[in-house]
Amino acid sequence: MPEKTVVQAAIDMYLTALVSSDIDAIIGLYDVEATVEDPVGSEEIQGREAIRAFYSKATSGISEARATGAIRCAGMEVAFPFRVIIDLGKGKRTMEVIDVFRFNAAGKVVSMRAFWSRDNMKPV
Repeated sequence: MPEKTVVQAAIDMYLTALVSSDIDAIIGLYDVEATVEDPVGSEEIQGREAIRAFYSKATSGISEARATGAIRCAGMEVAFPFRVIIDLGKGKRTMEVIDVFRFNAAGKVVSMRAFWSRDNMKPV
């Protein structure tokens, strides 16, 4: 299991990079062959280029991203709740999310699954 301090630093960087749309920082967290399923139930994407394209769209409009609870580590995985404030052109909304990252031995994310639905979005 990656050290909790490494995992926490990755999550902190991820949330900061979502707000600043720092796609390179986000991509740097991922393994070359990583997968993203956001939201869970959607088509899984794989590889850094596909993930880059996904985050290039997904980060637009995010003005805030902050943890809303403690991280939960088990084996090589971590789950963490957070909230984003996003404006997709129809006014600001909050969105409650739980992400699950699975890490490899090198400390890179090999899988990200985001648990959320429209029920988790509310007007600000």
